[in-house]
Amino acid sequence: MSAILILSRDRGTQRTLREAVSGEDYRHYDIAFAETLEGLTDQLHHHDCALIVLDLASFSDHSELLCRRVRNMPRALQAALLCIVNGGAQAVARALDQGADDCLRKATLNSRELAARVRALLRRYQRLANTAPLILYMDERTIKLNGRSIELTPTEFQLLAVLSEQPGTYLSAAELLERVWNRPNGSGDPALVRNHMRNLRRKLESDPQRPRLLTSVHGRGYALSVDAKRR
Repeated sequence: MSAILILSRDRGTQRTLREAVSGEDYRHYDIAFAETLEGLTDQLHHHDCALIVLDLASFSDHSELLCRRVRNMPRALQAALLCIVNGGAQAVARALDQGADDCLRKATLNSRELAARVRALLRRYQRLANTAPLILYMDERTIKLNGRSIELTPTEFQLLAVLSEQPGTYLSAAELLERVWNRPNGSGDPALVRNHMRNLRRKLESDPQRPRLLTSVHGRGYALSVDAKRR
């Protein structure tokens, strides 16, 4: 399940945010709050984040640097980022320049407008997510396919990671034995590759007998047929 992560030190703003994301539109999202950057980082490691709401107004020191830092976190790169700022048009412009996708002024903050902005950003996130059905989390060695987490063995993950480096390019069994199993060129059993590909197809394909993601051509090898995001 995707998550909406909220970073705010202000209890009043937290209540407004909680009210804004408490409706039926958000039943498929986990809602998590943090009051420190460390807490947000921890939440990012436990959730696939769709949206981060960053209350810069509750962080008086270096709030603009905080926006940039959150934007550049590896697990936050694909998430939508909504900032709340003190000040007027200049403060809004600075937050947008630092990586925010949308920005609201705290002085005029209300749950109705906030909910509408959140819905708009989530729609955008969903459209982007749909363009890359396969996501590889390189640090955690895990994957998601169409939003669903799938457990792979370390070897299966490494095999998929190698194929994802060149989507649409066929790699021979000999190449895969060398790059995945570190077998010297010309050594190793191609059946090892076939067996692992069969297991991967069972986990990833809707019809393993007619694979569409992990394709093969006799005499050429194996290929991943879709673009994959690597995080």
